[in-house]
Amino acid sequence: MRHIELIETLYKHREIIDKAFRGDDISALPKELTDDVAIFQKVAKNYELNDSYIEFANTMLKRISANYTFGDYNEEIKLLIRLKEDYLQNSNKDMIHRMKDLVKTLYKKVEIRDIAINAKVNEIILDAASDLEVVLKEAEDVAKRIDELMTANGANQKVLCVELRELDDEFDELLTNISIDLYILSENIYGYHQRLSEFILQTEKTKRQNKKIASLGNKILRENDRELEMLLISKPERYYHTIENSKKSFIKHILSKEETDKKEFISNLSSQINIVPIKRKAPENDKPYSQNEAGELRGINIKKIKNDIVRLKPDDLFLFILKHKEIEKFKIAELDSIMAFKTFMTIAQESRDNIVVSDNYNTHNIKEIKWI
Repeated sequence: MRHIELIETLYKHREIIDKAFRGDDISALPKELTDDVAIFQKVAKNYELNDSYIEFANTMLKRISANYTFGDYNEEIKLLIRLKEDYLQNSNKDMIHRMKDLVKTLYKKVEIRDIAINAKVNEIILDAASDLEVVLKEAEDVAKRIDELMTANGANQKVLCVELRELDDEFDELLTNISIDLYILSENIYGYHQRLSEFILQTEKTKRQNKKIASLGNKILRENDRELEMLLISKPERYYHTIENSKKSFIKHILSKEETDKKEFISNLSSQINIVPIKRKAPENDKPYSQNEAGELRGINIKKIKNDIVRLKPDDLFLFILKHKEIEKFKIAELDSIMAFKTFMTIAQESRDNIVVSDNYNTHNIKEIKWI
């Protein structure tokens, strides 16, 4: 079967495949979906979609499957180093071609992994249906795995950006072209780790609050409500429909006309509690370093910076941008480094033909990039 025939088969049976993808039971299938292309496989009495197809579909839809494991790609890196050693011994150009193919494959895997991590982090943070303990445990497990990836990423970046250089001009060009994208994907991982860490702290705080509420609820159920009783007695005029002491016994507090007034009620309630409005964050852009319309990036005139870069051709693009007047205006708010980095990534992405990436790092631990 040719590839075009596979596409036609998928389209022809799209409704059955979609039902299976949604989790419906499939007991009978056309032969071509089991024998000819093996989209399905039999499990007990029913048919289920092949795991490979599910992984493909989730990747294309920018979702994550339940059994997805984030790879650190150490085996691919080891193979690249071994191929480099073989090439240095016999100068066989086939080794260079194999290394090119492996680097391209590795880049695709890293990009897919970035999509998967982002999807998983969003899934955890937005999960409002699962038990708090389950969500917290999953968040801690994923944060630990991302922490391991951050360490592995540093070693992998060193191999791709330093150790594989100067073997072949075309291979060097390939490594240069993907180095900026790999750098952005690596930075994304740090962002995912920070989001998860903040979520874990907030969830642990919620868990402690829930525990206190549950403890008070259990006391009330056991009629051990002295603590609650003392609270209600303390200000019966504030805590409506409660109780107060009298010489004979406890009596219900009777509301006065002023207390039943809506405005008075709201005023009394507001004086007793402090309501903090929830700040909702806008969804993060899939592309964290994107340029706005008319050459503007949050009040930065990128066109002006780029014109100065073209005119002066700096040896270190980031340091030049950091000292530019357009960036210095953010110094008072201590945002100059952040805005400089975003501007630097935007210009570097758009002008790859005009830059040369050095093996050295500047004082800000950012690659030295020369404008040519």
